Amino acid sequence: MAQTNSPISLILSPFDLAMGPIYVRKLFGFRFEDPSRRTEACDALRQGLSATATQHPFAAAGIILVKGNAPFVIPSLKPSTIELGPPVFVVKDIAGKGFPCTYQELCEQGVPPSLLQKELLSSLPNHPTHGELCPAMGLQVNFLHGGWFLSFAFHHTVFDGASMTTFLRALGANIMAGRVPADCLVGGRALERLPYSRSASTPPKLSEFPEYDFSQAPMPRASSASTTARVLTFTADKLAALTSEVAGLLQGTADPSDFVSTADCLGGLLWVAVMRARQERLFPHAMTKWAIAVNARRRLDPPLPAEYFGNAVVCAVASVQVNQLVATDEPNISVVRVACAGSRIRQAVVAVDDAYIRKRMALFKNVSDPAEIPIAAKRALRMPSTGLDFSDWREQGADVEFAIPGAGSKSPDWVRKTWSANEGTVNILPRKGGRKGSADWEVLLALSVEDMEKVCTELTLGGWTLRISLPYVRANRSNPILPDRTHDKEPQHLRRNAVGAIR
Repeated sequence: MAQTNSPISLILSPFDLAMGPIYVRKLFGFRFEDPSRRTEACDALRQGLSATATQHPFAAAGIILVKGNAPFVIPSLKPSTIELGPPVFVVKDIAGKGFPCTYQELCEQGVPPSLLQKELLSSLPNHPTHGELCPAMGLQVNFLHGGWFLSFAFHHTVFDGASMTTFLRALGANIMAGRVPADCLVGGRALERLPYSRSASTPPKLSEFPEYDFSQAPMPRASSASTTARVLTFTADKLAALTSEVAGLLQGTADPSDFVSTADCLGGLLWVAVMRARQERLFPHAMTKWAIAVNARRRLDPPLPAEYFGNAVVCAVASVQVNQLVATDEPNISVVRVACAGSRIRQAVVAVDDAYIRKRMALFKNVSDPAEIPIAAKRALRMPSTGLDFSDWREQGADVEFAIPGAGSKSPDWVRKTWSANEGTVNILPRKGGRKGSADWEVLLALSVEDMEKVCTELTLGGWTLRISLPYVRANRSNPILPDRTHDKEPQHLRRNAVGAIR
């Protein structure tokens, strides 16, 4: 393809349109002891970002959301000359802006989610709006006493979790190698998106998709006036023992196989715990759903490359009656119930094959307004009552070696997302070793304050968790950078025992 200086526009794939125009924000924390090296560190980041944008031009694009059934449009740029100024690249001393603790204190408190406000920490704190030209990504470097954290904002119509990880790995490699951006123009194969010509030729019936509800029914209301988020930490040994026990119970009974993963069992444990917390307001025969984001790359035939840059995610849904997960006469969480939930999760994931994916691609292609897709997903899941929305981020960046000059380690001490209390969301946070190794597992859970208190009590008193993060309590309650969360408190036994340090 001949190079040209004229910008071009690109219609995104059905997968991209289904994601919704939001920014996904991830924070990577590092110790940083020597303030004199801040300029050196930022220069290395700028150069690495420019080099990475030439390899992945979508990261250097501007994105416009058009109303109605018109597509999202991406005017391409010349990535080697990407303007690394606000909001694409921002440096801020948050200690000077009133951040209430040092890096060491932040780690000692387990990096509580309530401190990680996007309004302070992200260069792109707001979601895109119709007609607005937005960058595909932004990075804000946040310095505080003794450390820093990198706050990436990824536009979801360009990036899914796998694409974010591909970008971060490339960024780390470019920083370590000291690469400079190549002088190339966007074009050719770099701009190809997922082909969908093999998707179903006739539009599918909307009723055939349990993960979506395209009716005009009102959206489910929040169960409480206040929501909160916690990071729950589980040891690898504890989860290995749970997985072994669940596998033993399912031997010869599960369909389509006896296999359950550690993530299935952890999901099953959390599903049961949340349904126990909510059972007083649910009918015993009501259906509860666990929605699972599944990477479709290897499940398509032929498969997509692992490094495919774009969205390739579909939603699987496990469902079961509430009374199969909880019973009023059971004082504690039963492993039998966890096995039931975990096996349903595994069956839902296994069902995601080429036919399943292409049927969803046909749906995404034929929906008149793509903005309705994420709304239909929320309406069907009913997250404040019977549904939970699960994503597994284990392999999304905890082991990336950035090797930034001045940082206390090559890879981050921890990975978080900015504060989000969207009731009913469950995220396994990026983990050292990904699917392997002996590192702890961290789960970000968002619930109503009342449900969270019950869940945390169950998991703590049952001995399942190693620790549960608590809200940061600041000395100066008039500090304007943080919302007042006086309602957001834990029972006294959790406040005494649940806090643990990030080491």
